[in-house]
Amino acid sequence: MSFHTQVWVYPSDGEPLNVAASRDRIVSFLDEHALSHDVLKDLTEACQSALPTSTLFYLDSWSIIALFTKLAQCLPNASFAVKGAGEEPRDIWSREYENGAVTFEAGPFHD
Repeated sequence: MSFHTQVWVYPSDGEPLNVAASRDRIVSFLDEHALSHDVLKDLTEACQSALPTSTLFYLDSWSIIALFTKLAQCLPNASFAVKGAGEEPRDIWSREYENGAVTFEAGPFHD
């Protein structure tokens, strides 16, 4: 299991995702899962561009997937894709979200 993951966010409409609109619910999610509030900075950075850029999260893939699933629920009108690559070669994954729900998922692939 990787302890850091490179993440790329692909907004479907070419507009950055509005993390600030969901800040309170994301902070509650972080608290519920005993995750640092620094993760909110990483999430904001990952979502602030209309073009995918790599952002390093100091979290395992499953925690990041849960975080983006929560964000999708908070932004039900947003459509976007997220992909990640952890330290291990098979720790790769992808998710697509539309209307607050997962519409495609693959990985992470572990033995």
